[in-house]
Amino acid sequence: MREFATLAFVAAQLIASTAAFAADTVLTMNSYGPVQVGMPIAQAHRLLTKLGRKNLPNPRGVAKVGCDFYQASADLQFMTEDQKIVRIETREPDVVTPSGIRVGSSLDRVRRSFGSRIEEVQQHRSADAGDRSIVLVSGDKQFAIRVDGKQAVDELFVGAEPAIRRAEGCS
Repeated sequence: MREFATLAFVAAQLIASTAAFAADTVLTMNSYGPVQVGMPIAQAHRLLTKLGRKNLPNPRGVAKVGCDFYQASADLQFMTEDQKIVRIETREPDVVTPSGIRVGSSLDRVRRSFGSRIEEVQQHRSADAGDRSIVLVSGDKQFAIRVDGKQAVDELFVGAEPAIRRAEGCS
């Protein structure tokens, strides 16, 4: 009977943590919720609007040819190439990866989650040796988590490998 009570408690905890993730936007190597890398920015704008995003800027100003950016909000930006999404950048606190990494997660948690599959380097634009860029590669896509000098995730980047490697964005 005691084992059943313990099992029921653990199951309740798992359900509660799953419910917490249900309200979050899931960020994978090639998507931000329903918005996919490779998708036209106009289609992404429509999906974000359907999800309840208010006051989104119109994406008509995004360059039709070449690299550009679409700033959906202060904490969400899309890099485009020929008006198709090649990189998604977010600082939103309610965005989580399938492994539970989000803005504010510790560098140690990122290392434990991704293990030996990561490449870790000092951030390109920072003079602080503690500012890290952690890159996880899978096939032709790449997932990067930037960690600030306080050893916490500051920003999440996902997208096509070449776009993730561009530290400064469009070149």
